[in-house]
Amino acid sequence: MLRTATAIAVTLLGTLAPATAYAEPPAPPPLTVEIQESDMAGRVLATLDGMTLYTYDAEANGTVVCVDTCADLHPPFAYHDGDPLALPPGLIGTLGTVPRPDGSLQVTYDGFPMYTSAYDSQPGDAFGADLHWQVAEPHDAPQSD
Repeated sequence: MLRTATAIAVTLLGTLAPATAYAEPPAPPPLTVEIQESDMAGRVLATLDGMTLYTYDAEANGTVVCVDTCADLHPPFAYHDGDPLALPPGLIGTLGTVPRPDGSLQVTYDGFPMYTSAYDSQPGDAFGADLHWQVAEPHDAPQSD
């Protein structure tokens, strides 16, 4: 009888003990860009499809001037309403948007509008870089010792 009472008490204590819940950490927001290792240009920012992103020197003030034929050769990295604006972990800088003359929005990195290139056909290509077009280089956060 004592053994049965002890078993019942242990069972009851087990059901009365608070359950320890381990909450899963929240999922990070979906990324807007990724880091791509390019044989041609080194470490670059890229679309989520791996296509190299570029900035245009003439747009240093953040005003879009690449339109018409220029935009045919360097398609704007478009922003769609509701898309996240998130950098990969460990990068610093700011993703934002800038209005284009046609009313659409374009993604920026540290104020520079970003583009892909019609010259690139596969991830890692960087044929769009030239005297006035630069690959968008990621800025790493400083390492703390």
